[in-house]
Amino acid sequence: MPLPHPTRVRRHHRSADRAGQLRSVRVQLLAPILVATAGLVVLGAAQAGAALDASADADRARVLAGTATATVRLVHELERELGETAALRQRGGNAGRPLVDAQRLRVDAAVDRYRSAGGDARRAAPDLARVLDDANGHLDQLAPARALAVTGERGDPAYGSLVESLLAVADALPSQLRDAGLANEAREVAAVAAQEHLSALERDLLRAVFVRGALERGELARLGRLRGAREQRQAEFLRIASGAANDAWYRVVDGTDVTAARRMRDAVLDTDGGPESLRTDGDAWYVAQSGTIRRYNLLGRELSDDLDRDAAELAGSARLRALATAGATSAVALGSLVTAVLLAVRTSRRLRRLRVAALTMANRELPERITAIASGEGGPVEGPATRMTDGIRRGQDEVAQVAEAFDTVNRAALRLAGQQAELRLDVTRMAEALARRIRTLITRQLRLLDDFEREETDPDALARLFALDHLAARLRRNGENLLVLAGGEPGRGHEGALLLDDVARAAASEIEDYPRVEIDVPAAAVHGAAAGNLVHLLAELLENATVYSPPDSRVLVDGRRTVDGLVLRVHDQGIGISDNRLAEINQRLAAPAMLSSAAAGSMGLHVVAHLAARHGIRVQLHHAGSGTVAQVEVPESALTRVESVTRRPVADRRSPHPPAAPWFKPGAAPGPAGPHGLLTAAPVAGRPPGARGVAAVRPPGNALLAPSVARIRPTSAPPAPVSTTGAGLPRRTRGGHLPAPLPDTTTPPPAADLLDPEVVRARLSALAEGVASATRRAPNPTTPTGRTS
Repeated sequence: MPLPHPTRVRRHHRSADRAGQLRSVRVQLLAPILVATAGLVVLGAAQAGAALDASADADRARVLAGTATATVRLVHELERELGETAALRQRGGNAGRPLVDAQRLRVDAAVDRYRSAGGDARRAAPDLARVLDDANGHLDQLAPARALAVTGERGDPAYGSLVESLLAVADALPSQLRDAGLANEAREVAAVAAQEHLSALERDLLRAVFVRGALERGELARLGRLRGAREQRQAEFLRIASGAANDAWYRVVDGTDVTAARRMRDAVLDTDGGPESLRTDGDAWYVAQSGTIRRYNLLGRELSDDLDRDAAELAGSARLRALATAGATSAVALGSLVTAVLLAVRTSRRLRRLRVAALTMANRELPERITAIASGEGGPVEGPATRMTDGIRRGQDEVAQVAEAFDTVNRAALRLAGQQAELRLDVTRMAEALARRIRTLITRQLRLLDDFEREETDPDALARLFALDHLAARLRRNGENLLVLAGGEPGRGHEGALLLDDVARAAASEIEDYPRVEIDVPAAAVHGAAAGNLVHLLAELLENATVYSPPDSRVLVDGRRTVDGLVLRVHDQGIGISDNRLAEINQRLAAPAMLSSAAAGSMGLHVVAHLAARHGIRVQLHHAGSGTVAQVEVPESALTRVESVTRRPVADRRSPHPPAAPWFKPGAAPGPAGPHGLLTAAPVAGRPPGARGVAAVRPPGNALLAPSVARIRPTSAPPAPVSTTGAGLPRRTRGGHLPAPLPDTTTPPPAADLLDPEVVRARLSALAEGVASATRRAPNPTTPTGRTS
């Protein structure tokens, strides 16, 4: 039997909810790597921050080193200006004025450089603000000090205070440097600048002493203090000087002028200013001491240049180190993240391929395999799911092992599915064969019952035979249900169209409680190809309606024409169905299911679904005010014109429900219609009118569509010739209950409608037998008169 079409496999890239996304393999793989990468980024950021701080400190050291260089060079230029100014005073006149003016220009340039460097130092090291402000305050007094120094010695203290404030700046700069090497180099430069300044003070003091040839009060002590301070700064320099600076000291600060100046100064101090020591030439002292100061200046310049170069190199290396640290950290983090993402994506894709393969196997391959087996075709050994996992199974990791296990499960599932499909096919074929045998046996049983009824004259026995006949018809319908579920054809066919009224009555005649059915359907006609299945379908719905409603209630069958067909409704007055059960039943009616154990509890609904699917009929159950309504939507393709149906007498379609009694007593008076609207003496296929024929009329269950719809015969057909027995009763012919070809409706009626004496005798005999039987069964029987034997 046909299987449901395999559904399409969908590929899901993301889960439906956020919780599912958080539990995905990709997130589980990426989460720890992301945490580790985040930690690495944090550590790298810390390292990069430290490197950037070191770079900023190096830049700061470079600025401070530049300030130190500008400071010591300004000190040197101020010392030279003070010396040239003192020489101008001693010479008198204006002969040396151009030298002084040229030196002042150099001092002004050095002041500008210092102020620029001092501004940078103020921003780089706010702690230097106090000493820088003090130095700037003394620089502001440089112009008045110059005027006083030219006319007299009153301006010299201002120069000394200015130089000392600048030396204070030079001494404060090393404490602002975090790099120990740069701080030592700055201290070296400051120490050399201080020695240069002290040497300049010694030069000016001893020159004046040597020119006078005598010491004034306090000058010897001042000279001793200057020498002590200079030696202290020298010792400080030698203590902190590195190897290169120490070598530069001994290379630069050494020579004949340095030795001569030391000898002249020490002579004065060693003799406590003795007359012999004071007879030294002042110009010789000045030249020698100026050479020493120049050597200090050269050493200071060399050390300051080294300081600037080292600071610049430190800043550059710190910047490169910061960039390298940040780049390396970013590269490692990005590489780790990219590697993790690639591995996670690869693993996720492989798992997704496994998922798609599993869905393909479940939704397409297994149904196709089962469908192929059901249609008699052999399925392939390797399906698409196996081919999809080929590349995954070649790996060596756990995913490859899962793929191998899945392939094993896939092969086992295909094998089991094939076995189950073959078993189900065998069961279906067995059920179909069993249903056909049951239908054959019931048909034979109906023939035997016909033979018994034909030979039986006792009305009571004949009634019991008719009851058995009706029960056999119901058994035949149940057998046909099994045949429908097994995928076979129930064999209900008809050569022409049928009225909808006949279809509804035929359906009602196939249930046990047919007297409870009321029929009120519109005038319509059903194609012969769909009539039998529609009768079967309505019979199942009527069976359910009568079973699940009170035994004294009526079941109404009504309908109406629609634009695209016809709507029939079966109303019952039962207790109703729950919403969940109703939705399940409607779903089952919309999609015919395979033969399974699920059909055991609701076989009728399954049969209805299969029969409706054959002709595009839609069946739905709905809630009513009291009970349930089964709505049958018949498409226009299953209907035809009413004029195409051979009409029967109007009295034969008058009642909306079948008769209450399953037979007519012999001897009953013939008439156009019985108590329930059916023609009492209506001939049935193979039953000629007459006393025996009238008594043998079966209930509609066998009179219409038994064993097929072809058994419905128009009542307007002319009666066939009747053969009678020796007693004058009509004789039943073998096979009279079987389908007979439809009469030709175009045949004109007989020219003369003469009564046959045999027919009249048979009817009178049947009437007498009926009266006698009724008399016997009456509560107060009376002796009948005129009974015929």
